[in-house]
This record gives sequence, structure tokens and C-alpha cells, in this order.
Amino acid sequence: MMLHGVTVAPCKLGGEVWDGVGQIEPSQIDLLGNLLRGRVPYVEIAKALAAPANEALDKPDVKGRAKIVGPIESAPVRLTGQSDSFTPQFQGPPTFENVAFDGTTRLAIELLDDDMVSDDPIGSFQLGPDEMLEAFRAGNVHQVRVDSQTNGQVLFTAISVLAD
Repeated sequence: MMLHGVTVAPCKLGGEVWDGVGQIEPSQIDLLGNLLRGRVPYVEIAKALAAPANEALDKPDVKGRAKIVGPIESAPVRLTGQSDSFTPQFQGPPTFENVAFDGTTRLAIELLDDDMVSDDPIGSFQLGPDEMLEAFRAGNVHQVRVDSQTNGQVLFTAISVLAD
């Protein structure tokens, strides 16, 4: 399994910008919620985040760690994404081999916004066998929706799963 990247919301929980001081417009938060209810939410969210209107928004510098949890746990893998991006791709990308689909193994991910003084939590979430199987069936990079696990701060994570 490979962990390619994530899609991060344009603000923290409550509307505060990632870096600096201020709030994003409530209408942008409403738009995000509407897009998540759409037929193809990842595509619509990606388009909205890439819109010129969002160019001026402060974007997070995503870092974190990921590890396999279950009967056999892996050592944490450090995650580093591009700076100032709502859609950072992880360098590497991190790869986890021999991951069991037996219902006992999960991929646990914890993300932070790398700041000079104090890092802001972005979100922690887990991917289980259902998400891994869905990615395997897709046969390419697959976007898994995780906003319900992260208070809407991480919207999607991109993974791919290949047979050994």
C-alpha cells in the first residue's frame, strides 16, 4: 500500500486560517459542505481548492506520521508534504508492504501543520480493510474520504494498493 497525499480543508475547525490570524468567509465553509454532499465530491473539492479565489488563503505545511496498527505494528513512517498546499503529496511516497486485509490491520495517520512556534493539529484518522480493498479494486490512486474522522480538517487521503 502507498500513501500518496491528502486533501486538507481551507481552514481549521471553526473557520480560522491555517497560518496567520483571521477567518475564512462562512460562505466558503458552506460551499465546502455542499460539495462534500455532491455526486463526485473529491473532484468538486479539488476544483474549488484550486480556484484563483483561494490563492490568497494561508495554506498548511503538512507533516506527520503513519504506521500500520494491529496484531503486527510497523514503526512510524515520517510524512512530509509540500509547503503551503491544500493537496500535499508525500515525499517517497511512503510504502507499507505485506499489509493484511483480514480485518485486524489498519493504517493510522496523524497530521500536523508545521509552524515556527507551535504545530497545529490537522487530524488523525485510520484506514481499514474496507478502504484498502476499495483502493485495490480501483487499480490506481484512490481518494478515500476521511472528513468524518478529522472534524472536516482532512477531507480525503490518496492511497493505492497493489497485490504482492
